[in-house]
Amino acid sequence: MRLDLPVLLIVVALAAVAQSLLPGMPGSPLKIPFLAGIVVYYALNRPLILALVAAVWAGWLTDSGGGLPNLCTTSFLLLLALTLRPMRPLLLDGSFAGVAATTTGVALLQALWQLLWAHLALPGNGWRAAGDLLLLLPAGAVAGICAFALANTLDRFSGNVRLQAEG
Repeated sequence: MRLDLPVLLIVVALAAVAQSLLPGMPGSPLKIPFLAGIVVYYALNRPLILALVAAVWAGWLTDSGGGLPNLCTTSFLLLLALTLRPMRPLLLDGSFAGVAATTTGVALLQALWQLLWAHLALPGNGWRAAGDLLLLLPAGAVAGICAFALANTLDRFSGNVRLQAEG
């Protein structure tokens, strides 16, 4: 029996807890995008339907936990999952490095999407706002590393995926 959906829900719940408990960027509404990292993992490594389910849940949890308008992050993550799907071979076929590198860029794009959608402004001057956005690059890498480690470990532990050598 495959445990795809239970593992997905556990991974999304743990990422939501981490994203909401850890502080955001100093003085701004931006947070480390752990949930986006989960969507990147699922888009690059698992079937499309699971990537879309992960995008809906991750988007809804991000929007409701961050005070963003409904469908703001959900629409971004759905588009992201659909966009990343055909790019799997380019992004090292869903490897650890591919997920981390992709989430680095996704963190910045997601923040810009949320700021534009919600008509939010970063506090301070332009240099401060640029600095906050640049801090999202390493935050995205951290989110990608954590997402890959958590989701891949639980997928292997549950038997949803096997190592290449296992066949």
